[in-house]
Amino acid sequence: MYFKAHVRVNPYPECPYLVLADEGPNLMHLPGLTSISWPQHNRSNLTRRAVRTGFDLALSEGQYNSLETLLRVFEDVMISLKLQNQWFLDSGSLIGSLRHHEIIPWDDDIDVRVDIHHRERILSALRKHPSELRTYKMSNHDKLYFRPMKENKSVDSRTIGSFNFSHVPWAWPFIDIFYYRRRFSGMTLEFVRESKHYDVHQIFPVTYRPFGQHWYPAPRNPVHVLSSYYSSNNHLCLSHHWSHATEKGVSPSSVPCSSLSHLHAFVQRCPIAKSGSRWKDLRLCDEHLVDGSGRSIHTIRTLLRRDEIESPFFAVKHASFSCP
Repeated sequence: MYFKAHVRVNPYPECPYLVLADEGPNLMHLPGLTSISWPQHNRSNLTRRAVRTGFDLALSEGQYNSLETLLRVFEDVMISLKLQNQWFLDSGSLIGSLRHHEIIPWDDDIDVRVDIHHRERILSALRKHPSELRTYKMSNHDKLYFRPMKENKSVDSRTIGSFNFSHVPWAWPFIDIFYYRRRFSGMTLEFVRESKHYDVHQIFPVTYRPFGQHWYPAPRNPVHVLSSYYSSNNHLCLSHHWSHATEKGVSPSSVPCSSLSHLHAFVQRCPIAKSGSRWKDLRLCDEHLVDGSGRSIHTIRTLLRRDEIESPFFAVKHASFSCP
């Protein structure tokens, strides 16, 4: 007796950037992220919490790797629940993807957004995961972190884990899980915590964007979503008014992002000349990560709407760099 093998068929075979419900990114057809050059961050050898100020790197190597691990585990759970196409990078993490191709250098957590209809399923699956994860449920969002390490545990810069607080019931590093709700027969999305509303077609179908050396789901029109969310700050880089590492307030500041190019690399988006490749109203775009000298560290081909490719928002134009 012979059985016909089941083959998963992509409904959009011409577009590997489109996210499927029960699969991760197709690394055979998306640009490779592990073989390209990345900024050499000089992350301090801190082993526990510390308050960073301004626009310095906020995470040690271990803290950064802990957040990366949490996000990969979160994605694995979403794929197992066949919900990979129902979540996306949000807020500061989406800015990081657009402006730096990774977490904002001075950020200290990761933000994702999920359909609130699946909240309990997701939290239950995360708690059952073998990675010893913990969740903390709040009124309109949740936190995902590792089982807290003991205060006397010996750690180094490579330690993966989360640290207890004495004044709050969760641990850090963590992922903030925010939620959206479908309204008006599913044609409008309400961001629950912020009560902001978006046309469903601005978000879905979600597409893959680079975030570190991995592809993650992002809104279909990310520049538009962020421009609505941060309407008055499109050209500014904002330091945080709150440190998640200590869960205490810190003094914020804001500067033109271009003034930080000597400290951090920023993305410049370039249209692909005479490219006929497109999917509906989305077009291919070459995103260059440009250092302070105007040198392109790497180029990643993404999929965006034409007006978003040309938008100056959440990108930085370096005077010494010109699109090819």
